[in-house]
Amino acid sequence: QSYSHRLQHDMYFLTSTSRLNEQVVDKIVLQLNRVYPQILTNEEAEKFRNPKASLHTRLSDLLKHLQKKGDRHCQEFYRALQINAEQLFNDLPSRKIL
Repeated sequence: QSYSHRLQHDMYFLTSTSRLNEQVVDKIVLQLNRVYPQILTNEEAEKFRNPKASLHTRLSDLLKHLQKKGDRHCQEFYRALQINAEQLFNDLPSRKIL
């Protein structure tokens, strides 16, 4: 199963109430921006960290953005999620299928 399909499968779980908090989302965005600037540019990272938009909206937009960019981008999101929120990563619906 591709990472893109996994992300599509996990999207509802990840964006549902209180699964990911502001700090964890910021850490993930910063990791994708700093470690892999080809995945998230500075401008894109600022957009996904903008406190004027709701966390749910920013997270949904980030996940859709990564899916459009392709499988490698989605894979790096999962790596960042595992590093910054290991328990949540282990609870993902797609991990239970695997």
